[in-house]
Amino acid sequence: MLDCNPIPLFPLPIVVFPGQIVPLHIFEPRYKQMLADVRAADERGETLPIGMILGEDREVQGEVGCAMLLAKVLDEFDDGRLNIIVRGGRRFRIARLVENKSYLEAWVEYVDDAEEPTDPVLLSKAVAALENLVGQLEEVTGARAEAGPLQNAFQIAQDLDLGIRQQLLEMTTENGRLYALCEYFDQMIPLLEAERKLHRLASSNGHTGSHREGP
Repeated sequence: MLDCNPIPLFPLPIVVFPGQIVPLHIFEPRYKQMLADVRAADERGETLPIGMILGEDREVQGEVGCAMLLAKVLDEFDDGRLNIIVRGGRRFRIARLVENKSYLEAWVEYVDDAEEPTDPVLLSKAVAALENLVGQLEEVTGARAEAGPLQNAFQIAQDLDLGIRQQLLEMTTENGRLYALCEYFDQMIPLLEAERKLHRLASSNGHTGSHREGP
């Protein structure tokens, strides 16, 4: 069923999950107007979410996005720029784009998960695979990553690449997302292991161990 009103659409080259906190710097006139409309709705006692979806400018690349709720206005400048915090709410699928305003709007259908108990084995396997992946990345890059509690697929995937994130956003079962993550890690971990070995070899100037000259 279509939502009763179109919602503002904010195409960005990111994929946002339900529950995720996102800071935004609003500076373009069209998005200043968007925020003014969102805040005006709030003053009327209404909730107007911002539909964040993969894309850029007025080009929409994803089929499913996340309805973001304005959580806090951090800074408001004299020229109308704002620093805000938004929080991910329900997912939506675009039914029809509307281009009557300076910013895009869309009629949307909201997307919910099918009810099912989470498979604890799949969850544990996905968390362990992520920890393995992060450990190998730290060895290659030298950068340390801090992860909070990982209780579902969206939290596990929060820092992964756009392709797998968009795939997970569109799925409607938690166990399906966890299975997809396990498959993703099964592909990525061997590639990182090979890169880590090359990194070690380069760090040792090509010396792999003791050697002797002559026959």
